[in-house]
Amino acid sequence: MIPTAIGTGIIAASFGASFGSLYLLQYLYHQRDRSGAAWFMGNIAAVAVFCAAYPIGLLVFTPSLRIALGAVSFIALSFMGPFFLAFGLDYTGRGDFIRSPLFSPVAGVPLLTVVLTATNPIHQLVWTNFQIDPAFRLATATYTVQPWGVFALLFSIGTAAVGSLLLIGAIVSYGPLYRREAIAVILSTAPPTVGVSVWLLEIGPVPQLHLTAPLMLVHVALDGYAFVGTHMFRTNPATQRMAEQTGLDSLPNPVVILDMEQQIVRINDRAAALFPNAVPDALPVSVESVLGVDIATLRDAGDLQIESDEGGTFAISETVLTDPGGSPVGRMIALYDVTEDRQREQQLAVLNRVLRHNLRNETTLISGYTDLLKNTLEDPDQEAQAKTIEDASDRLRSISEKGKTFKQIQQRDAQPTTTTASAILADVTQDCTEAHSDATIESTVTPSTLEFQTDTMLLSVVFTNLIENALVHSDDPTPTVTVRASKTASDGGEVVFEIRDDNDRIPAMEIDALRVGDETPLQHGQGIGLWIVYWCLQKLRGEIDFEYNDGNVLRVTVPDMAA
Repeated sequence: MIPTAIGTGIIAASFGASFGSLYLLQYLYHQRDRSGAAWFMGNIAAVAVFCAAYPIGLLVFTPSLRIALGAVSFIALSFMGPFFLAFGLDYTGRGDFIRSPLFSPVAGVPLLTVVLTATNPIHQLVWTNFQIDPAFRLATATYTVQPWGVFALLFSIGTAAVGSLLLIGAIVSYGPLYRREAIAVILSTAPPTVGVSVWLLEIGPVPQLHLTAPLMLVHVALDGYAFVGTHMFRTNPATQRMAEQTGLDSLPNPVVILDMEQQIVRINDRAAALFPNAVPDALPVSVESVLGVDIATLRDAGDLQIESDEGGTFAISETVLTDPGGSPVGRMIALYDVTEDRQREQQLAVLNRVLRHNLRNETTLISGYTDLLKNTLEDPDQEAQAKTIEDASDRLRSISEKGKTFKQIQQRDAQPTTTTASAILADVTQDCTEAHSDATIESTVTPSTLEFQTDTMLLSVVFTNLIENALVHSDDPTPTVTVRASKTASDGGEVVFEIRDDNDRIPAMEIDALRVGDETPLQHGQGIGLWIVYWCLQKLRGEIDFEYNDGNVLRVTVPDMAA
């Protein structure tokens, strides 16, 4: 039987809605990791099944097959509303409710409908008196919908309505940011709601005709506009909601919220004062239009220079925002005013550079004139005084050089390489004996091939300072320092270096200052050599212990960074 023109139009519109739904499903598949996308895909899949099963059923006059296709259509309708509610919850940042026991009845109704519809011939709780009643030469059918069938359909309409209310709440709460998209999706629920209601109440001249399927064409068109035309999932209310739950407006620092497309969708009051041109009504806007740099440059720089009345230098902290299911929905960038810190660092850098430069120049000048003075003096007391001046000048020059070493250490991160204890000690021994030709440095390594990973530059600085300190403070004109290296038997292993001298005990105030980690007017070191050792060992995750046994025993322990 060939359908009439009206019947053909109904069939064409229904299939059009089904094909449109399949296209939308294909698009949404690429957005499936976004909040709410998977649930909305479920809703659209139900639409696609309904809009395919119903027109096929209209072309089938075999009763058993017509009933089967009608059952598929009925089941698809019962799933649309719950899926839409789940979408509304997840999309607006309330996905935790879906995973709670409270959502079980929502999921249970359509699942139970599947079972009852499949077994309806036994109990007839869904419909009765099913018979084909043609209209427009289509295999339309009449039947009496029973209590569970009525409930399942009303439940689907009701849950869809709640989902729409959630989207309306997003519009009210977050202004124009989601207005066009949310309005389109809310309106898209009207055609199926009207179609199901008209059919259920048997309104109109052809009550046996289910107009929901052709009306779905409008539903799919509106959804297509929302999700394809305006890219609804690129920015969603879940970002805003998660930002609110972080206490955004109560944070003392300027904060901007980015969506998954790296657009600024919200700022707090402190950020609004810092960026007076970024008016909330104009959001979303690109990061670069507000901060002056793109997000990649901002991450690389680590801080931001802002030119405004409230501006200055700001350090950046970036935090990923996730919905209750753990899916990322955006990022929160907090700005911390470090203007005074950066100015202080700059001042210290200049002061350090000037002091080291002047110390080096002035001590060189003092040493030169002291040499000239010593050559002209004949009085032993005066020669001793000149020697005292020369020694003081040498110590100042050493402090200047150690200041340079300190700067290098502070700017360096540990860079582990594989080396041997013998190689490190050989290099240090050579450097120290060149500077102190009368000294003897003995080293023993057990086993002789002891190999480990460490930052050789930092560890060499440690031993150079400790050995040089022992040589400088020795009263023996030909001082001796011994070094022993071994590896512990513990898991991963630690390398232990033991440095011995014959000197007087290292002053307690030197050691106590290191243990406290600071210097005070009553407790301070007389040089910075041990401090440089301390800072190097911090970067190496090592430690140093001090003992005295007929001489100082310094035990340096460093981890094997390969472990």
